[in-house]
Amino acid sequence: MKRRYGRAHRLVRKKYASIVEAGNAVCARCGDPIAPYEKWDLDHDDDDPLQRRYLGPSHRRCNRAVVTRLKAALTPERHSREW
Repeated sequence: MKRRYGRAHRLVRKKYASIVEAGNAVCARCGDPIAPYEKWDLDHDDDDPLQRRYLGPSHRRCNRAVVTRLKAALTPERHSREW
């Protein structure tokens, strides 16, 4: 199921889209430029539990890597057997 964002999110993303398309965007995660042809996400502030604050545009890979790292940190380490 595809995640749906509200009107406020879409308006902020639209504002940043013009900056990304002009080649003037910098990734909020890694600090590298975001090329106009690169996939990007409107990145949320990790410290905001309601996800209403935005960091700005991030490379899609940078933004989604955070989720992967957070899931790994929250998942207990599993072993096939106890020694």
